[in-house]
Amino acid sequence: MANQIISMNKLHLVLRMLMDGKSRRSISRMAEVSRTTVDKYAQIFHSHPLSLLELHKLDEYDLQVIVKPESRSKPSLELLYGEFDTAVKELKKVGVTKQFLWNAYKTKYPNGIGYSQYCDHLNKYLQHQQISYVFEHKAADKLMIDFAGKKLYLTDYETGEQKPVEFFVGILPCSGFTFGMACMSQQTPDFLGCLGACIAAVGGVPQAIVTDNLKPAVKKASKYDPELNASMSDFAEHYNTVILPTRAYKPKDKALVEGAVKILYTRVYAPLHGRVFHSLAELNRAIAELVAQHNNLPYQNKMGNRLQQFETLEKEKLKPLPAEPFELRKYQQAKVHPNCHVVLSEDKHHYSVPYQYVGKKVDIKYTNERVEIYWNYKQIAIHERLKANYKYTTNAAHLHPNHRYYHNWSEDFFKSEGYKIGENTHQLMGQIFGQFKHPEQGYKLCQGVLQLAKKYGICVSARPSTYFMSGLLSRPLLYEQRRKEITDVCDASGLASER
Repeated sequence: MANQIISMNKLHLVLRMLMDGKSRRSISRMAEVSRTTVDKYAQIFHSHPLSLLELHKLDEYDLQVIVKPESRSKPSLELLYGEFDTAVKELKKVGVTKQFLWNAYKTKYPNGIGYSQYCDHLNKYLQHQQISYVFEHKAADKLMIDFAGKKLYLTDYETGEQKPVEFFVGILPCSGFTFGMACMSQQTPDFLGCLGACIAAVGGVPQAIVTDNLKPAVKKASKYDPELNASMSDFAEHYNTVILPTRAYKPKDKALVEGAVKILYTRVYAPLHGRVFHSLAELNRAIAELVAQHNNLPYQNKMGNRLQQFETLEKEKLKPLPAEPFELRKYQQAKVHPNCHVVLSEDKHHYSVPYQYVGKKVDIKYTNERVEIYWNYKQIAIHERLKANYKYTTNAAHLHPNHRYYHNWSEDFFKSEGYKIGENTHQLMGQIFGQFKHPEQGYKLCQGVLQLAKKYGICVSARPSTYFMSGLLSRPLLYEQRRKEITDVCDASGLASER
């Protein structure tokens, strides 16, 4: 996929790594896109008048306008595999690497596939040749994570019923330093909570996080361009790291973390057998003690232990933790109703958007504190989150001009309007609302008084409020009688307002 179109999340990721000064080769590897793709977007970014920092601050709507996909023809895979017979022989020579072979291939086929695809096809070819390689893991480069297949259990204090819980494992491959933690489920909040606790426990952020194709992490698995869940992308953005999903049905991609899980079955699960835990906190305290013992045990085939290696090789090379804790954002799509509102399904609460977007589908991003609404990557509304069911949060500026006047109706509004006419009318408004159990019951009657004032302002202002109130509220039809009396008097006096 030398000319692949990458997702907006990966585009921001490439931008961040270019800003960090990483090589294009490392960007290609860590973002899992071809070197040619990285080169293409790097050229677009560097040739743009805005700086990389300014480009990174753009929202997705503006960024997608800047990048334009190109179309190129590529040589066939048959030609590629025809090159591999010679490539394998060259690979056995001192100093010859896959990067060297790919450079030669690109010289011969300038429009050929990118480095990551080239390596993938070459690895498949080598598997048929039964050739394997030993990889050396770099310090602080990756954190590998997974859930154990077997469950741990909490016991209900009253009934004695056992409830299964998940066991999350993280390992830094260079030192083998291991983290373990129990959680209630593999759902996104629990998964990201464990991952955040793991990063906090090691005291820094690795260059990349390698995860299995778990549902809370990966929305769509792919050999070349897996699509991350939005919350996982937010997590990576917050911690300034890269998420590398393993390839489906490729156990070697996660061999280290699976090996760690098997060891912890012996060093954590077995010692916990027969012990009773009534809370997650109690269980995790016991797990932390056993995992610490595991990290302090000496290696079997070399000097030292995992903790010593971690503190010597990796701890200082981890990137610093962000100043603020990660806040989980949730996502939802909705259609804007004719009343200029969308419904947040979780709370059944309505939030306004500008009336121009009525009928359009929008994306809602929300946290525990706020609700953000986007259309085509552009933010069109933001509200404080309220969890009151079936209620409305409305920004009057979002409403159509014909609707804004009615939106302002309230007891204070009508009293204020009455005061503008005169003190008698102001008192009348107060007396009207005082007779009803709910303010909205008086809205139409107050509006009727304002309509009279609009045409017969002087007469309405001069009449004492008791004149209108006399029998008016107990017999609402008297409103028409009072209106006719005022009309006749004012018309006869020539006092009709010119307004």
